[in-house]
Amino acid sequence: MKAVVLEEIGKPLQIKEFDVPRPGKGEVVIKIVRTGVCYRDVLTVDGFFPRVKLPLVLGHEIAGVIVDKGDRVEGFEIGDKVASLPYVPCGECEYCKTGRENICRNRRWYGEVLDGSYSEYVVVDQRSLVKLEKDIDWNYVAISSCVIGMVVHAITDFGGIRSGDRVLVTGASGGVGIHAIQIAKYFGGVVIAVTSKEEKVSFIESVKPDHIIVSKGDFSKDVKQLTGGGVDLVIEAVGEPTFSYSLRSLKWGGRMAVIGNVNVKSPPLPLGLIILRENIIHGVISSTKKSLRKALEIGYEGGVKAVGVEMSLWEVEKAHEILRRGEARGRVFLKP
Repeated sequence: MKAVVLEEIGKPLQIKEFDVPRPGKGEVVIKIVRTGVCYRDVLTVDGFFPRVKLPLVLGHEIAGVIVDKGDRVEGFEIGDKVASLPYVPCGECEYCKTGRENICRNRRWYGEVLDGSYSEYVVVDQRSLVKLEKDIDWNYVAISSCVIGMVVHAITDFGGIRSGDRVLVTGASGGVGIHAIQIAKYFGGVVIAVTSKEEKVSFIESVKPDHIIVSKGDFSKDVKQLTGGGVDLVIEAVGEPTFSYSLRSLKWGGRMAVIGNVNVKSPPLPLGLIILRENIIHGVISSTKKSLRKALEIGYEGGVKAVGVEMSLWEVEKAHEILRRGEARGRVFLKP
């Protein structure tokens, strides 16, 4: 089989030949049908994750078919179509036992400490897997955890979204933002999409947000004018470049779910403003089994569509460069 390997931090990725892996206890081998490109992959290449074990097969957005299984695998059979969490939870800690396995302190990430999905085949622990109940677009399956399930987790478990809530989405044309618009609309939100690029407006319009703001600076005044005081919920998919403006776009008592961190910088935090208005800021990482299952349910219903461009897995360097330049329109989906 072929796989894309990171051999040295900051160096070009390599395409290597390997034997098809064998599963261990509790593991299966998945033939990758589709994988997505996450900005985390780019940051991994750039050295922002110190736990990375080299050489490493990148990728953590796993969608495919089980072709082999090891001993003690229960509930999965050869031929099953599956989606995966981007990590392996331990299943034993307080977080795993309370449905918060995404913050399991013993979790192991694919494409960080375990070989990942930029490959024709990948070994996956059964604790990571959810079996598909119906046929569904493989691109959607690839992002059902890292994008769809993550946003579902953000706006339901933390954001407490209600029908009619006004929701601001930053980075609206990106891989998270373009899907966050759809998910917020699915749950009844009135969505304001923010982009810094006029040329991406027509693309964002394709997923039907209620309003689009084009701004390279402080968009909070425009948001407050549109809403008469601010939004109920922000899905912050960018990070430091837009964080302060997003915070000032919240109404009193509003909530912010922070998902993006594109330049790994920390924004200033105006404590007085947060205290005065009782704003809530939640960090969000990945999805849980619960939110992954909900993401798949939404996909079966057709409530959210995967948006982006398909490329060959062997064009991965080109795919990463698209993200580095901020030119992505939706997600990049890689096909072996």
